[in-house]
Amino acid sequence: MAMLDFHAMAAMPFHFWSVVAFVFGCTVGRFLNGCIHRMPLGRSIVSPPAHCPHCQSSIPGYLNIPLVTWVMLRARCAHCGAPIAARYFLVELLTGVAFLASWLALGHQAVALALVYCLVLSGFIAATFIDFENFIIPDEITLGGVAAGFLCSFVVPGLQGARTPTAGLQRSFLGILVGAGVIYVILRLGKLLF
Repeated sequence: MAMLDFHAMAAMPFHFWSVVAFVFGCTVGRFLNGCIHRMPLGRSIVSPPAHCPHCQSSIPGYLNIPLVTWVMLRARCAHCGAPIAARYFLVELLTGVAFLASWLALGHQAVALALVYCLVLSGFIAATFIDFENFIIPDEITLGGVAAGFLCSFVVPGLQGARTPTAGLQRSFLGILVGAGVIYVILRLGKLLF
């Protein structure tokens, strides 16, 4: 088995990786669509594999291509013909554009930082669309985001504007405390006022 050649990867043109970032983002958007549909229902995000929510038929890989399949099938299920919401296309496109923007803004500076921002933006996109449709944001996203942010602050201290992993963790922990405090104050004020 061949090892990854990081020197060869680094020699690739910057905008080759821009295309990769967009395509990868669209693919992640495809996964986020599954999360957006399944998480509010309390279903697993990995099992069963992709299927039509109307007729439950499994979606084969060749019909599971981000952006392309939705357009090719004219926003309808290939098996039963039920409509597929525009949200599926929008989430895939938005995630692809978000990943591309992260790469263009941070790719020259630090690849790891660009990847962390892609992770953060993925959480925001999933939370936003779940909230639009169900008026909730699942704890798996909020608390999972807190844990991921804390870990990423250690691995990529530049996320917090820090130079060392310890300083990154300290700043992240302070951010968690301030964020939790603000939410607690809003909750208390809301209960008092309403």
